[in-house]
Amino acid sequence: MAKLRLTVGRGHVEELARLRHPVGAVEELIWNSLDADAENVTVLLERNDIGGVDRVAVIDDGTGIPAEKCAERFEQIGTSWKKRAQVSEVKKRVLHGKNGRGRVRAFALGSEVRWSSVSEAPGGRRRVVIESDRGSMDEFDVSDAEPTAEATGTVFEAFGGEDLQKLTEDTARTALTAAFALHLEAYPDIRIFFDGRQLDPASEQLRVDTYEVAARPESPRPPARLKIIEWSRPCSRALILCDERQMSLAHLKPEIQAPGFHFTAYLSWPGFEDDSIGDLSFADWTPDGPTAEVLAEARDRLRAHFRSRADERRRELVDSWRAEGFYPYAGEPVNDRERAERETFDAVATAVIRHLPASKRAQKVSFALLRSVLTHEPGDVLRIAEELFALSKQEQAELSRLLDRTPLSSLIKASTATTGRLDFLSALEHLVFAPVARARVKERTELHRVLENECWVFGEEYGLHVSDRSLNEVLRQHCRLLDREAPVPGPVLREDGSRGIVDLMLSRAARHRKGERHHLVVELKRPSLTLGMTEFAQINSYAQAVMNDDRFRDPTVTWDFWLVGNAMDDGLRQVAHQPDRMPGCAITHPSYRIWVRTWGEIIEDTQERLRFYSEQLEYQSSTEHAMDYLIRAHGDTVADLANDGTLPAPRTENTAPQSLGGTTDSRTAH
Repeated sequence: MAKLRLTVGRGHVEELARLRHPVGAVEELIWNSLDADAENVTVLLERNDIGGVDRVAVIDDGTGIPAEKCAERFEQIGTSWKKRAQVSEVKKRVLHGKNGRGRVRAFALGSEVRWSSVSEAPGGRRRVVIESDRGSMDEFDVSDAEPTAEATGTVFEAFGGEDLQKLTEDTARTALTAAFALHLEAYPDIRIFFDGRQLDPASEQLRVDTYEVAARPESPRPPARLKIIEWSRPCSRALILCDERQMSLAHLKPEIQAPGFHFTAYLSWPGFEDDSIGDLSFADWTPDGPTAEVLAEARDRLRAHFRSRADERRRELVDSWRAEGFYPYAGEPVNDRERAERETFDAVATAVIRHLPASKRAQKVSFALLRSVLTHEPGDVLRIAEELFALSKQEQAELSRLLDRTPLSSLIKASTATTGRLDFLSALEHLVFAPVARARVKERTELHRVLENECWVFGEEYGLHVSDRSLNEVLRQHCRLLDREAPVPGPVLREDGSRGIVDLMLSRAARHRKGERHHLVVELKRPSLTLGMTEFAQINSYAQAVMNDDRFRDPTVTWDFWLVGNAMDDGLRQVAHQPDRMPGCAITHPSYRIWVRTWGEIIEDTQERLRFYSEQLEYQSSTEHAMDYLIRAHGDTVADLANDGTLPAPRTENTAPQSLGGTTDSRTAH
């Protein structure tokens, strides 16, 4: 048996694994199977007695992993044999993976992973087993090759996974269908089965449109090709960047609003393969250049497409309402006022129709009420409802209670607050990840000032109690929250005798233990700084100052100390990622813990908390919306960033796309 160690730090392995994204891990494993010339790939989800997923298996009939190539395929990340080979070995299919990350993503499916693979070899077939676990994610145990009569192929298995219920949601199947749609169209001999059913993109496509996206006149590259597939089921929208062979390279947000449409856009362009571009996942933070221009043109084309589709859908719905007899207007509008009212009605009615009851009678009632609301004061709704529909006293009372409990203004406030949070997360991503912003953003006067008013990012349950104040203020707030007398005078000092300044102190009451409380101290560092042991010593000194001061001691209080930045050096990574602790937890004690957290982890956790609301509202924040929110909510703080161009200026979404020739290949799936 051989032991192979990845030639990259373990912390980097954990980042690449993206442990909270099991659907993405399944996608990577399927791609590996297809690149090994598999014709049949089966994904099994083994459930326990209460419906949870205990085991995930990906089984294929490909060429397998030859024993002599295990070292090449499991020892390095960032390189892959697929970079050298443009097509697969036997069937000469276009290859997908080029970065060798698939075996790392497997850890998102379980704490223990195993590949059992059979391949052809001189003298007969050989079977090899490769195993690893999360405790040693940078090591793989490879068995000696053994003779076997089994058919060639690979069986991947993962055990002990968390958060695998995402794989059982309908959105998981739709996401995988979208990911492999172009490949399954190009290679009809491939069959992929997921949880008992075959992926069949054609049966789920409502419409397919293809456009040419013009490049700059002086560009040596040909125009890009934008393919838009509308799906019959809800899915997470994506703009997938592809090479000229239509192999996906990166997933981006579409950054457009298209309520009521479920779609995936595929942008194919040979320029995306240019090595000088770098990681395409960060293409949105490249301020200029050919890639930025192609993306901007493609998004303009997407906006124009869905404006046109919304108009088509509105006309189709209105025609169907007229045919069924419950459109609340007759004949043609007699003047401009009535024409404007009808246009407003059509726009509102087509937006809310999917939220109305399926009953035609109920829809007719709703439409009549909507017309009345548009032409009368909102306060007349109850009177109009009684006159139009002869509501009983009980029905009037129920309607009145409903309006009292959930007024329209409250619904608007709730949706506005949610979309505002989604916009802020997009703005925060720009501040900490965009190369220009990351190098420019100041820690204390900009990033800190923005976050002290957006503390929900660190947890909905927390309240802010200290911002940019000394440890003495932390002590005072600690005593106040516990209803204790004012602390005994005297400074709270660090081990070197200095008075530390805490960025943020948040607190919450314990959710399950009455009378207990939890404090969170956050130390922010500017995005351009790589965290190291110097920064860790600072947050540790705060923790020790608190723990060693008798005035803080209370058995009902626990503490977390977070050091937050964009990246960390290898020395700190070893401290923060130890086999016996949760990733990021550097020090654990019964009364306190010290964490090193990256903005990527925090933003990902927060996006996951908001995922349900984002999907229900069908809202995806764009750069323009994010910048608009940031300037409206934090204009004074980010004024310098806006004035010097660090923040991109909002763009008018109604601007017509320029030079977008196109052909349309529309069809309805049967």
